[in-house]
Amino acid sequence: MQFTPDSSIQEERLLLVENMSADEILTKVTGRDEVDLYLHMHNRHQIIYILSGTLHIEVEGVNHFVTDHHLVWIPAGISHRLSSNNRQISLLTSYFYAERVRDDRFAVYQTDEMLARNLKFISQQGSVIRREKPEIFTFSMSFLCMLPLVCRKASFPTQPFIIAHDNRLLPVLEYIKANLGKDLSIENVASHFGFSVRNLTRLFTNSGIRFVHYLNYQRVVRAIEILTDNVMNIEQTAYEVGFNSPNSFSRVFRQITGESPSKYIRH
Repeated sequence: MQFTPDSSIQEERLLLVENMSADEILTKVTGRDEVDLYLHMHNRHQIIYILSGTLHIEVEGVNHFVTDHHLVWIPAGISHRLSSNNRQISLLTSYFYAERVRDDRFAVYQTDEMLARNLKFISQQGSVIRREKPEIFTFSMSFLCMLPLVCRKASFPTQPFIIAHDNRLLPVLEYIKANLGKDLSIENVASHFGFSVRNLTRLFTNSGIRFVHYLNYQRVVRAIEILTDNVMNIEQTAYEVGFNSPNSFSRVFRQITGESPSKYIRH
């Protein structure tokens, strides 16, 4: 599913962040207007808590897939692109300035109920300016800066994939993502692009990607997006993303996420 954002609104939002005072913390709950932004950076640290839906985040040549109730930490000056394939998405986003932070690297963290409650409390304040709300500003700044210390880094579903720079492989990867419901054996994909199986396998290997793993990962990612939108049940989703049976879907889903589909969607 493709969404086309209004570029003028994007520019206005990014300019607002760039022009924030160092004594201001801006937190807001938003929807699709915060995603599908082009590759950009800004001079403020950014924290995104995903209330519902999923995000694809491109950072420094790596793609990350992040599901709801995870926390995304994007330090100032790091180029990133946000997108989502979900029909509905809700994000709690904070922007702030700090000379020193505990971790100046992009990261995705797990959260718990206590952290979520504090983030929601901060979001209810909207824009927090030091001279107007000194106590809340001090609390909010300390809390946001401490998050990389008190949160555990997430594993799946944030497993990153390096973006292949070989121009011959890029259309292959896009074709796989766009046709997950088809018979995507390596033989069929190689034939579609006029490669031999050996040459296509070499392209994947040279990019540090295994064909089967990439295919299964993308199928599970798309399945999570569908299940998050509540538009299909587990069996329908299994066939929609290209598995030949719900059992094989559940087996691969568990291999990649560590959980069964039914348990995963109950979270």
